[in-house]
Amino acid sequence: WQRPFLLHDAVRLGHPSSSWPGEGPLVELFNLHAAARTGPELEAVSAGFERLGLILHAAEAAAQAARRHRRDGLTRACRAAETRAWTLSRRCQGARTPALLDLDVPELTPRQREIALLAAQGLTNKQIAARLVVSVRTVANTLYTVYEKTGVNDRSELSDLLAR
Repeated sequence: WQRPFLLHDAVRLGHPSSSWPGEGPLVELFNLHAAARTGPELEAVSAGFERLGLILHAAEAAAQAARRHRRDGLTRACRAAETRAWTLSRRCQGARTPALLDLDVPELTPRQREIALLAAQGLTNKQIAARLVVSVRTVANTLYTVYEKTGVNDRSELSDLLAR
């Protein structure tokens, strides 16, 4: 029963192999992953892994999709796949695999980065607003956008994120 997992590890490491025998949704998905050559095919594989609860595999397939989109000059699709890969990988408690190593932190605007850095330092929304001469609501909305872009859930995770 471990043979499909061993063969799939080669795919995860960037060495697609031929399909392998077996039945069931997981083996079918492994075969789809081995055969995937385009960004959309890899995105479908990522969605399949997520449906099966294999979040790390889903993140890796999304990262591979981003690389294919980048290679094909599809900037918007690349950015969407990177964001998906990043969001999924954040659910994997700091996992760092070859497929995820060159995954960039989602792009933040200079203002988003500035507010996120201040929040990571422990400043309250009110303190950040006073320092930057903006409304508290602007700070809250900006932090919400940062959390959505990065998959980070709270201020305590921001410093780790911004250190990358």
